[in-house]
Amino acid sequence: MTRMLPHRLLLAAEMLLLALPITLLCGLLGVGVVLANAFPWWEQMLVIHFVLLGLVGMAGLWRVALATIWPLQQHPPVYSKWWWRTACLGAGLLGISLLLYGLIVLGWVPPEWVVVMAAGVYTTPLLVPFLHVAYCRRVMISAK
Repeated sequence: MTRMLPHRLLLAAEMLLLALPITLLCGLLGVGVVLANAFPWWEQMLVIHFVLLGLVGMAGLWRVALATIWPLQQHPPVYSKWWWRTACLGAGLLGISLLLYGLIVLGWVPPEWVVVMAAGVYTTPLLVPFLHVAYCRRVMISAK
């Protein structure tokens, strides 16, 4: 487990410097979007579900990252499949946001609710700790 110490320290720095500000900012803005949108009901449901699933994905990333940083005397740390899947859900939603943003950059003029969903590209720095956790998880599981 000594060889994982640099990874744990780096992951802690990534979570504090990248994930914490983005999580706080997107959490506040996401709640604001959910409370203040004035779309038709089906578009409103799409935006609300997208925002809430994104917040759940961020919570999953935090839970899995904390299990990697502080493994509570288990070698390797126990990863809950549910939390790992929620972190992957957040990464998948980021992929959707990147796709929508790319289409907008290429000239597509979308409805306003699509622009709100494309604003998820601001969570792109969360891919750094997500990929680092995925690497650490793979290394620790293969070391069993």
